[in-house]
Amino acid sequence: MKMKKLIAVLALGASIATVAAPETTIVQASTINDTAKQNSFGGVTYAEQVLAQEGIKYNDFSAANPINYRNGKPEGVVIHETATPNATARNECIYFNREWMNIYSYVHAFVDKTGVIQMTSPDYGVWGAGPVANNRFVQVELCEENNLADFAKGVNNDAIYVAQILHQY
Repeated sequence: MKMKKLIAVLALGASIATVAAPETTIVQASTINDTAKQNSFGGVTYAEQVLAQEGIKYNDFSAANPINYRNGKPEGVVIHETATPNATARNECIYFNREWMNIYSYVHAFVDKTGVIQMTSPDYGVWGAGPVANNRFVQVELCEENNLADFAKGVNNDAIYVAQILHQY
């Protein structure tokens, strides 16, 4: 009986999602990849530099909260999307630097169409993906973009930065 109710709820949810879902354009991964590869890497800037330009004190997360990796080095990379429309890597850098003690979250880097802002050294873990991942993975946030061209630039920057991290460790 419970299984029939679960199936009914899932079917209802799927039909509501189908009716309520906004019209979308389907873009193939190969299209994004081909577009992304046409862009050059925006480079890495360090949060301390970005914040100094804004006259903001850098709050060094790793110095205040050293999280050692369980095997002495990162085991991989977790890539999230910020899900914050119109926020750039610079916006996210300023926000996380100011609020990490209140939101109990911190990541190694933010990436957008212009490049990467590295918040703290990937030599230590952070609080971005939960207790199972925090002492295992480098954690990177890809900023939400509003169009395909900017998204492809962000994906390109993300891919190159992550490749560098994987190569480094």
